[in-house]
Amino acid sequence: MVLAVDIGNSNICIGGLDGQQILFTTRLVTRPHCTGDEYTAELKFLLAQHGVTPQRCDGVIVCSVVPALTKILAGACKRLTGRDALFVSTELETGLTYAATGMGQDRIADAAAAAEYYPLPCMTVDLGTATTYNIISSARTFLGGFIVPGVQTSLRAISKGTAQLPPIAPEPPDHLIGKNTVECLNNGAMFGTAAMLDGLAARVEEELGQPLTVVATGGLAPYITPCCKRDILYDGDLLFKGLAYLFEINHGALGL
Repeated sequence: MVLAVDIGNSNICIGGLDGQQILFTTRLVTRPHCTGDEYTAELKFLLAQHGVTPQRCDGVIVCSVVPALTKILAGACKRLTGRDALFVSTELETGLTYAATGMGQDRIADAAAAAEYYPLPCMTVDLGTATTYNIISSARTFLGGFIVPGVQTSLRAISKGTAQLPPIAPEPPDHLIGKNTVECLNNGAMFGTAAMLDGLAARVEEELGQPLTVVATGGLAPYITPCCKRDILYDGDLLFKGLAYLFEINHGALGL
């Protein structure tokens, strides 16, 4: 089993991988000031909840958008499993070429999975703390994409910056036009994100001159995709599929 760790701004997601099969996923809250020993204890507890003995792990792959925690979590994994981590980067074999620079590790994993498992050209949409869009051409080139504030990030910002708009947690809307302040906030965020997704996909499709596959992932994707007008594929495990693929094609060459 390979232990996959995705360090995000809000959550750290952990997955158990067996080849391309995802055995389990779990998560814990990202805490920037947590020590390596604390993360080691938390990881050990979470793995035990899934019946996993750390010594069973044959490898570790780490994907991070929080640089300060990358080595801390990799060190925690090393203490538990005895394995050095494989870090996601453009220097790995990914099955992609790059027309863009400075791509986050999570975006590389999403793009690698999209190129391997979905018809190209493809746009992935990861609805997390930030909403990230990745465009992969029919020639498996990572063309670039878009980054906008995530749904919950936007809702927190508007509540913090106004006197009368309350903080809310986004929910699936059952009608379009909001009838009160909470509905107006929720529906604006949900349908607004869906309209942006539809609009960006249409513009990318026009620029590429080819039909575009769109794949959505992230916690809010099941709520957003039903609000879209175009067909959107939902894949909640897209990033872990990417990590499984990246580990499979790289670990042997790197001696891990």
